[in-house]
Amino acid sequence: MINQGDLQNHDWLKDLYRIRNKWSTAFNKNCFNLGILSTQRSECTNNVCHGISKATSSITECFLGLEKLIITWRCNEQDEDFRCSQSDVVPVIRSSPILKQAARYYSMKLYSFFEEEFLQGVGGMSIVHASADSTTFFVKNADRCDQPQQWTVHVDAADNLVHCTCGKFSMMGILCSHIMRVFRQLDISKIPSQYLLLRWSARGRKDFYAGPTVTGMGNKPIHSNDGGSGMIFRNHLSRFAYQISTRAQGNEDAEQYMLAAMVEMADNVDFILAGKPSNQGDNQNTAGTVPNKVKDPVKCRPKGVSNARLKSHWEKKKPKRKRTSNQENTSKEDTGPAHQFVHATCSTIPECLTEEYILRRPSSLPSAEYTRMMMEIIDSDRQS
Repeated sequence: MINQGDLQNHDWLKDLYRIRNKWSTAFNKNCFNLGILSTQRSECTNNVCHGISKATSSITECFLGLEKLIITWRCNEQDEDFRCSQSDVVPVIRSSPILKQAARYYSMKLYSFFEEEFLQGVGGMSIVHASADSTTFFVKNADRCDQPQQWTVHVDAADNLVHCTCGKFSMMGILCSHIMRVFRQLDISKIPSQYLLLRWSARGRKDFYAGPTVTGMGNKPIHSNDGGSGMIFRNHLSRFAYQISTRAQGNEDAEQYMLAAMVEMADNVDFILAGKPSNQGDNQNTAGTVPNKVKDPVKCRPKGVSNARLKSHWEKKKPKRKRTSNQENTSKEDTGPAHQFVHATCSTIPECLTEEYILRRPSSLPSAEYTRMMMEIIDSDRQS
């Protein structure tokens, strides 16, 4: 096509080819991309954007819609974590050691992906050629052995390393069907630990914040150039410091002790980084520490005190009144307004209906003098 159109020196095509690793998945198989094709990127983006915004939406509305979408994703993630913690995955082949190991480690969604790759590798792949030392295998589809397409799997038994030219582990983080076929050929019944990523673990969130219990932080040292272990260390230390600061908040002695201890710890860390023993910093910073004080014993509820919940201020101010059965029956029967007026006490009768108010209220009838004057006027009109 380039030769027919004489496009060897086309500037736009040259720039597009120069950044081919950014838009073509064939050139970035060593990058983690979850196996999303280049044609699916725009479709996924449009699907998300169309649900949170429209053509007339402002930038603020777009960001607010994106925040709501992220909250929905987080809720779905929490629901998936709860499902993984409350139920176990049953392998389709219960006697398979690899499927049992994957069912115990992976989440439900990732296990379904791995199980599909396992079944495809065991039942749908075939090894067409292998090297004499069993370190290189050439794998093809069982129903397409006559086609030239094949994948190469390299195995290092000494270091428990395996690599496939399809690059599925680099892109998705799970072993491909070609490696599963080689495992079946070599009778390997266990997935190497370095190929079980913490990202896809059913306890990934809990293990990530668990600190030293995570594999890699227990016995061997963590180097600063290890990005994953450094992040785990920082998250664990930040979480631990936040919990202590929350417990000490509000107590002046605890706050002062915590501040002094952190200053002392910072000095000791500086001495360790400088290659000096930390006891030198202890001798120089003894004046800044807060002496230990004898605290009050733990309070215990005395005998005879009720264990019921204490009422709040508003509950004490407005207690609920319990109505007896006789009062309830009376309230149901006395539904008419006249009956309520008869049984009403004097304190509940309106002032305008009391006898005192009626007696002192001026009468609306005309007086005798006014009546006589009006009769004279009427008689004079008749005579005229």
